[in-house]
Amino acid sequence: MASKVRAVLSLSLIVETAIAVADEGGLEAVTMRGVGQRLNATGMALYRHVANREALIELMIDQVVEEFAYPADRPGHWREALRATARQDWRSYLAHPWMPAATATAKPPMGPNMLAAMEWSLAIFDGFGLSAAEKLYLLGVVNSYGQGLALSWVHGLPSRGEDREGAAEWWLANLPGEGDAGTGPRYPRLLEVTRSLGMSPASESYTEDEFEFGLQRVLDGIEVYLDRRG
Repeated sequence: MASKVRAVLSLSLIVETAIAVADEGGLEAVTMRGVGQRLNATGMALYRHVANREALIELMIDQVVEEFAYPADRPGHWREALRATARQDWRSYLAHPWMPAATATAKPPMGPNMLAAMEWSLAIFDGFGLSAAEKLYLLGVVNSYGQGLALSWVHGLPSRGEDREGAAEWWLANLPGEGDAGTGPRYPRLLEVTRSLGMSPASESYTEDEFEFGLQRVLDGIEVYLDRRG
């Protein structure tokens, strides 16, 4: 019986494989042993390239940040620049559903790509006379919005998330019915919203529509704040 061919281990291959494992099974599926098995290698062999699981996850995050890097040429207007950061982050969350939870921390991994992304983002507010705290808080508003929405869509769902039509069917199946004879539905507004969105021709793009709508409202709020600051 022919033995399996072992891949020549390298740090880049280990990180790439770990990302694939996380995309399929979530971050909890990423173990040194599991990644090693995917590569037909022992978990101990991986330690020659990466210190431990925590270090591997940091490298995974930094690789995804590079994959969805912000534009090399930053848009001149702060609103377009913030929109660019939010959209790239959102795309990374949908492509890698483990990313929102992995990055929702006050102590993010300090990889070179992550540091470059944070520096890029902070530069958006140059010239506004804002304090360092104000810059950080405004970025936090945008980042938290995208992370929170992404978590509501990808948490506990398959690797690529659940489609909007499936979610609408779930709501319709679980909402109480029309009520007793002669009475209206117990929750008419919920039924109206669920039915409307479930039957909408744009239902397949619902997550994108929801993200874009909310993002514009977040940016509207930041614009009011900046205008008041003068």
